[in-house]
Amino acid sequence: MEKNKKLFAEINDKKIKYGVFQLDDEKNYKLLFRKNSQNDGIQNGVVTDLNLATDIVSEDLNEIEKKVDTVFGDTNLIINQKEMFSTNLTSFKNLNGAKVEKRDLDYILNDAKNSISRNEEKNTILHILNSNFYLDKKRREKIPLNIFGDHLGLQMTFLSLPKNNIKNIKNLFESNDLKVDRYLCKPLTIGINLVNENNSLKNFFLINIDDELSTISVYENYSLVFFKTFPFGTNTIFRDITQLCSITKDETEAILCEINFDKKKEKETKYIEKKFFKDTQFTKLSVSHFKNIIDSRIEEMINYLFNKNSNLSYFKNRLSHIYLVFENEISHNNLSEVFKNHLNFDKEKIALRIIKLDDLSLFGAAELIFKGWHAEAIPFVQKKKSLFSGVFSRFFN
Repeated sequence: MEKNKKLFAEINDKKIKYGVFQLDDEKNYKLLFRKNSQNDGIQNGVVTDLNLATDIVSEDLNEIEKKVDTVFGDTNLIINQKEMFSTNLTSFKNLNGAKVEKRDLDYILNDAKNSISRNEEKNTILHILNSNFYLDKKRREKIPLNIFGDHLGLQMTFLSLPKNNIKNIKNLFESNDLKVDRYLCKPLTIGINLVNENNSLKNFFLINIDDELSTISVYENYSLVFFKTFPFGTNTIFRDITQLCSITKDETEAILCEINFDKKKEKETKYIEKKFFKDTQFTKLSVSHFKNIIDSRIEEMINYLFNKNSNLSYFKNRLSHIYLVFENEISHNNLSEVFKNHLNFDKEKIALRIIKLDDLSLFGAAELIFKGWHAEAIPFVQKKKSLFSGVFSRFFN
């Protein structure tokens, strides 16, 4: 095994995306190999048929190891499931005029983690993220070490997933002799990549539209402070059209692939052309009917995610950017402007960026694993250290 090569896997709906990264002598990483694999044993990021999923992963692993001439014993796994959630907690410690020391932060984190674990016994904590430090009720940009004060506060975000979900994923990869080194939250790895590519990006919304799931994330002070995943994605739009127009999924995708439904563009034709009807009988369907179906569903999606999401009220006048990220290429190319037009935001204060997912999450995961992330309070626990001597290793290095 070569220690400077690491395997990453991203589980999506009915597919797994793999990436092998290598670290060079200058501690820079590069993508050596990537593979997209269809896996019908997985739906919405959840294992539904262990035997089928295991066989496909086995074939994938054999191919990958031959391509990169490396045998892997572990992998880092990017996951996004509707049951994944965030919990915000701010904890304090009385200092009584003493200076801030590392053990004070250890105490706060330990107390907060124990509180979350007691109240969420059926869940596993994937990430603990630091977002803000407070000393005597004043917010500090950095850890106020060796500064005297009376009250020390730490604002944290815990990202969690039910333990049974973890067990099923773990079982899938252990059946192929692969230990899962870390479980990584997809909204976090995407955000890390965006910040890594733009150091001035500090406070922003991230709206991730996948095939079957959609997520709204809030980043403040470079850290993920809130996210929520909804059980709908671009396939919901495809299914609406298929059902309401009585055509097949392939015909729907062919139409959406060729026709741009951007509201700002004039309709070139009034009706859907006959050439698209490969499997069903030709029916005179108007482009406006298609557009109305698309608009109705996208408006509903955006209302849930952003416009009418009460969790975002506090942040809408504080953040500088909205990133609208699409996993599906068809949706990115021909529906993204429709999504944009349904977003209600102050265009003078907030800039909108529309991007395609591609390998954003893989590169964000590589950044986190190879170099660490300043906002993560517990990036790893080393065996030779006690739990909380490893907790703040990223903070104090």
